[in-house]
Amino acid sequence: MITLYDLSGKNDLRFSPYCWRVKYLLNFRKIAYKTSPICFTERLGSSFFGDAKLPTIIDDGIKVSDSFNIAEHIEYKYIDIDHRMFNTETKSSLCFINQWSDHFLNTAILERVAYDIISVLDDRDIEYFTESRSIRFGMHPKDFQDYNTKKPENNFNKCCNFLDKILQKQSYLLGENITYAEMIVLGSLTWGEKVSKNTEIKEEFEKLSTWKSELAKLLNS
Repeated sequence: MITLYDLSGKNDLRFSPYCWRVKYLLNFRKIAYKTSPICFTERLGSSFFGDAKLPTIIDDGIKVSDSFNIAEHIEYKYIDIDHRMFNTETKSSLCFINQWSDHFLNTAILERVAYDIISVLDDRDIEYFTESRSIRFGMHPKDFQDYNTKKPENNFNKCCNFLDKILQKQSYLLGENITYAEMIVLGSLTWGEKVSKNTEIKEEFEKLSTWKSELAKLLNS
């Protein structure tokens, strides 16, 4: 059985967008797995992980890290060639969605949740997170979130608008079938939803809201 090392916060809250991507894929493929909760500082202090980040899986003694690499591993090991989501035709599109989500959607979410995350962290992680993110942002997470939520430009809404426009023309992000692109984007939206109320999708993005609601029901089962 696959063991997934899953970022955990206070009261066992699982909030990593990257871990959710893998869990959604495993749920969709109905592949048995178990999670092993771990906090930021546990990972940093463990020789087992080294430079590897979360999620990391152990599958038949093989260690794989990075959500995109894990997804490829799962598809190639467990899914027959005719039904894989990763092939020569789709991989470049999936890479694009993965990069867009990491650099635009996740950044837009972080602008709105950077300080709120602290309230859901394991107590052991609060000092590490606050200090490391203050260095990254050039300011305290509270100041970073306050600055970004008060400016007139709302990058999260821009991302929602982009996704909604796509879904007005087709059922899913890459066409009429569910692909790993769904898991990527839904993982990011799940992260925002679990740590803050500042990433609620506006009613005007009706297609995106419907897409998210229906997928969440399917991929959480």
